[in-house]
Amino acid sequence: MTASSENVRERIRALEGTGLRTFWEPEPLVWARTEGCHVWDAEGRSYLDLYAGFAVANVGYCHPRVIDAIREQAGVMTHCPSAAPSEVRAQLYERLLAIAPPALDRVLLAITGAMANEMAVQLARAATGRRSVVTFSGTYPGRTVGAVRYAGKRAYREQFGVAADAYFIPFPDPYRSPWAGDGDSCEIALGLLEHALTDPASGVEPPACVLVEPIQGNGGVVVSPAGFLRGLRELCDRTGTLLVFDEIQCGFGRSGRMWAAEHEGVVPDLMTVGKGIGGGLPLAALLGRAELMTTWEPDAVSSTFLANALTAAAGCAAIDVLREEALVEHSARLGEHALARLQNELGGHGAVGDVRGRGLFLGLELADAELAGQARRALREHGVLVGRGGRYSNVLILAPPLVIEEDVLDSGLDTIVELLG
Repeated sequence: MTASSENVRERIRALEGTGLRTFWEPEPLVWARTEGCHVWDAEGRSYLDLYAGFAVANVGYCHPRVIDAIREQAGVMTHCPSAAPSEVRAQLYERLLAIAPPALDRVLLAITGAMANEMAVQLARAATGRRSVVTFSGTYPGRTVGAVRYAGKRAYREQFGVAADAYFIPFPDPYRSPWAGDGDSCEIALGLLEHALTDPASGVEPPACVLVEPIQGNGGVVVSPAGFLRGLRELCDRTGTLLVFDEIQCGFGRSGRMWAAEHEGVVPDLMTVGKGIGGGLPLAALLGRAELMTTWEPDAVSSTFLANALTAAAGCAAIDVLREEALVEHSARLGEHALARLQNELGGHGAVGDVRGRGLFLGLELADAELAGQARRALREHGVLVGRGGRYSNVLILAPPLVIEEDVLDSGLDTIVELLG
């Protein structure tokens, strides 16, 4: 017999340290089962998950092909140390590079996105001989001590006592860039970066890399304006700086393209991927150009579970599902529909300041954090799960599984429009 939600919460409260987000709310949802786009709690109540478990379930929860791949691999080999090659690892590399941007032809595996971002910065430093990093306000590279140094929110660092280790440039948010005044935020941000990179009196050491999310995720689904990524590419090329794209959340079909940077046709020097590529298991990777990715000597990178066979099998299956079920195109079509509907029905409403996004990656910026928290709780009570982010924690984030059907998505949008409208 399945334990009740309250029983599970009480048992975990009695044993768990307080650092996790588990009890951010008084009565967190207790997950008991998942399938497709839905989550069931311990009492059997169904919820439509429009956040895909922190934007992880791109191919849906428990996709049959992913489950079959895990079961088949589990009967042969579950663990393989990272020092030992395996066929399933070779298959994962081949599949990753088959969907990678052109010219990115080497892989280094990671377990989490934060680990991949740490690796990208360290490799950029090794390849260039430089140390400093430039990134942007609102950046979310992960919460490990190595990655949180580049986070745009100082609150992520304060409890760890970790200092920032980057120069931060304002991100050109088309909706909220008060620092730009009446000017073009994209042009101003690029001008600030150019000053930092080229002016010998800027106070900025020549950086190893510029780290950027083409679409900021936890920052509030902030889509970089047209020309911004191209401008970054030009400045990095001109100054010998490596361009690193964090596509962990906005990539793998989420934005209606395989990678969000494809909307501008820009290819980075290094790119980090994760979340959806594991099919629900912990998998991330760093992709890059061979001349950079062969900088380190053997044994520079190691972790016990880095090349786990089960995770690799799940990743292979997830990539196959994404491609063969045309989920990228599905994301583009449904995302366009959802964005138009939300803009038409909620745009201009007093509580909703902005509706934005690309593909099935949408953000609703509300008046303040309190209202966003109330809205999220009300949606859960009506059986719909959404995320929450933004610099003021006032943005509701929609990032549903890419397998979601239009009528199912519309049912969730109905609830959102009814509650917010």
